Amino acid sequence: MTNQRNRGRIMGRRQEVSASRETGPTQHRRSRRLVASTAALSAVSLLAASGVAAAAHAASSPRRSTSKAAVAKLVFWDWSPGMSRAVALFNKTHPKIQVTLSDVGAGNAEYVKLADAIKAGTGAPDIAEVEYDELPSFEITHSVLDLSKYGANAYKKDFVPWVWSDVTSGGQVWGMPDDSGPLALLYNSSIFAKDKITPPSTWTQFAADAAIIHKDNPKSYITNFSAGDLQWVLSLMAQDNAYPFKYTGGSNVTINFTGPAQTAFANYWQPLISKGLVNDTSDVSLTSFTDMDNGTDAAWLSSGWGPSYMSADVKKTMGLWRTSYLPQWKAGGQIGANWGGSSFPVIASTKYPAQAATFSEWMSATLNSWNIQVTSPTLNFPSFKPELDSSTFLNQTIPLSGPQKLHVAFVKSAKTASTVQWPPFMTEALTVSATAFAPVGTGKETLKQAFASFQKTLVTYAKSEGFKVTT
Repeated sequence: MTNQRNRGRIMGRRQEVSASRETGPTQHRRSRRLVASTAALSAVSLLAASGVAAAAHAASSPRRSTSKAAVAKLVFWDWSPGMSRAVALFNKTHPKIQVTLSDVGAGNAEYVKLADAIKAGTGAPDIAEVEYDELPSFEITHSVLDLSKYGANAYKKDFVPWVWSDVTSGGQVWGMPDDSGPLALLYNSSIFAKDKITPPSTWTQFAADAAIIHKDNPKSYITNFSAGDLQWVLSLMAQDNAYPFKYTGGSNVTINFTGPAQTAFANYWQPLISKGLVNDTSDVSLTSFTDMDNGTDAAWLSSGWGPSYMSADVKKTMGLWRTSYLPQWKAGGQIGANWGGSSFPVIASTKYPAQAATFSEWMSATLNSWNIQVTSPTLNFPSFKPELDSSTFLNQTIPLSGPQKLHVAFVKSAKTASTVQWPPFMTEALTVSATAFAPVGTGKETLKQAFASFQKTLVTYAKSEGFKVTT
């Protein structure tokens, strides 16, 4: 990834794809990560800042006592398009709680403003959209409330397990989970038919199919491998039981990109990269979508939200795309993966914690909200099982994939994705990854070598922030 775009986060995805059409094919959805932690913490370490924030949190706690005013007026920061429809329905059905929606920017643009407002003690919203991998950074600084005090744990059974794990620690709930990004293989059925291959059920078959496609047309690839897109790479690593982070709160963290499982993952992909069997374009860019539409890339390891972004740029292959469950590392396996997704935490400075929690829970855990979120222009992919399992959602078709029920493979992946633990410095990791993995695509460095150097950089950073690191 030659341009960095921080974390796969959802309107960020849409806004950033739109931006790519304006600024050129190198613009990538992750360009929004400008190191929010810098704005949030200045020169103070994360762990030191958590103590400072805790003191400020305690000092300001009287502000958060529940008011008996006739109407609780809340501010909600969210970047997903069309969410005003859900907010309007909430306001209509909850006259004692009125919410104003504000879009202050997607992903990092929002995080910088949110962190600055929290630090200043003024201007922060009551609820905000925060991506799963960013949530621990706000949790460790005591910037978000534990929603278990307001009944959030009652919704645990309504969400797929891994996503509930993303927003909780122990019995504490740091934000209600909203959308997700399960991975599946989106493939051009015409190219697969021409080369007489079926959707690969294993990664061994995937590699063999990559060779067939490239031999048939040396200008074609089975897919791209976007080494600099860390979130995407981490998703694939998690499916291979090679996820490199362990973190359960506090000062201890594991960063392991060089263990046996991580090395085996790198050794699988390296021959495909070295032999030129995979493209090196960035994901979710005008270039990648053009490559898929003109036959350069025969498939995409896509998130559930990917087809809606891709559709806007497809002209030649509309109706030819199909989805299948992810290839498995072991034949007969049933392991999915996830790339992206957001939560709705309540910011600690709110004057109306109970009402803000009510709104967060309604947005994330009601069909009234989700019936809106899954429709255009929002098109969020649900982690809320009643919507995920609904016949309307499962039977949905779109022009890109013709008569196929688009969501079936993504839903299966959502229900079988591995649970991961995000470290509280993903902003830094995503920022550094853009340059750290660039040599992989150019052939100047192997993926294994990039993993080793990236680990060294992250370990140095984590230690400088006061963490005890295990590798």
